[in-house]
Amino acid sequence: MPGSALPRVTRLFLAGNAVAMTGNGLVIAFTLIYLHQARGIALPVVGLLLAAGAAAGLLAVTVSGVLLDRLGARRVLTGIILGQASAQVLLAWAHNAATALPALLLYGATWAPMFPAIATVIAGLTPDPAAQQRVFAINFTAQNAAIGIGTVLGAAVANVHHPGSFQALFLANAVSCLIFAVALTFLPALRTAPARKEPRAGYRDVLARPGLRLVLVASLIVAFTAYPAFDSGLPAYASVEAHVSARVVALSLTVNTALIVLAQLFVLRRVRRARRSSALAISGLILAASWAVFGLAALPVAATGRIAFVFGFTALFGLGETVLAPTVSPLVNRLTDDRLRGRANSLAALSQSLAFIICPALATGPYRCRCSRSLDWPAVCRLPRHHRRRSPASPRADLGPGFRDRSARDPA
Repeated sequence: MPGSALPRVTRLFLAGNAVAMTGNGLVIAFTLIYLHQARGIALPVVGLLLAAGAAAGLLAVTVSGVLLDRLGARRVLTGIILGQASAQVLLAWAHNAATALPALLLYGATWAPMFPAIATVIAGLTPDPAAQQRVFAINFTAQNAAIGIGTVLGAAVANVHHPGSFQALFLANAVSCLIFAVALTFLPALRTAPARKEPRAGYRDVLARPGLRLVLVASLIVAFTAYPAFDSGLPAYASVEAHVSARVVALSLTVNTALIVLAQLFVLRRVRRARRSSALAISGLILAASWAVFGLAALPVAATGRIAFVFGFTALFGLGETVLAPTVSPLVNRLTDDRLRGRANSLAALSQSLAFIICPALATGPYRCRCSRSLDWPAVCRLPRHHRRRSPASPRADLGPGFRDRSARDPA
């Protein structure tokens, strides 16, 4: 099993998702920059627009769980991907807050439910637990690599003085979504016909299962120390407390992505030998250790020492993610059945959505007064690198003269 080739439809799904994630990488790190600097929307207004999109996603996740179980994962995921393509076209032509709002609401309402839909498709394509764990790990690695590649390409094209450069990126992302949607049509339906006398299922049935309920509570706790915290905590703490430059933050994201891509399959072989509950605990310990290392970056040491602590944090954090990726989703899907699978995956994703709303406020709140005059810091701090979602923000992106001059004066 471990060394056997994946079925053709599974490979097609992974390839299509990688294409879509490459397209997401083109824009995921630059949406705030586009709206604020290229379209001239005030930064606080952009923040409210992004928060509205996140709130829409929070509501859509719960609805998507019901639809996944009733309509089937392939059909729901196809609708989600087509909705994302539409949102990208709307964003390309957004020129003020009024035109950006519907685009971001649609984007948020389709982004958050995408991940439980992907998890449900993977579970349906690979019912064997060992194969399923392997596919989750491969998909996680491919998504990281794809978004990283897309971000590098996006940084080479994006220019705040030419809004058309961003329009090209959004339209290219829409095309990548359409390619994925076409690939999904070649997948099986992935929907089991319900028995005639089968009772109606609901979220209460998911929470009624003690083992699954415990895993969902654990995933909620981990979410506030895992990627959502990393997404906003890294740029906030690194730039304000560790006093490293935006370029160092960008390189640290590259270190994180590279470690995941190189180590994921190696870690998977070790994780397979352990109980999944033990692997979940190990991932929590690694993440805790990584945050402890990050805390050392504020010590009064030389710039090279602070940079080393930041790089050590992102590398160790990436290691924790490689343990977490083939653990949580396979565990959730193992503890449920086809009748409740969509709802279970949606509840697991709900914890991530909640953390993505709360963690930015926790991470940036203490620094708002000190950073209120720094135009470049919020742009770096709010780079939305979503549920993998990986986007190493390349310094080649044109963030404006103020960003470049300030970076040049940073001690690191």
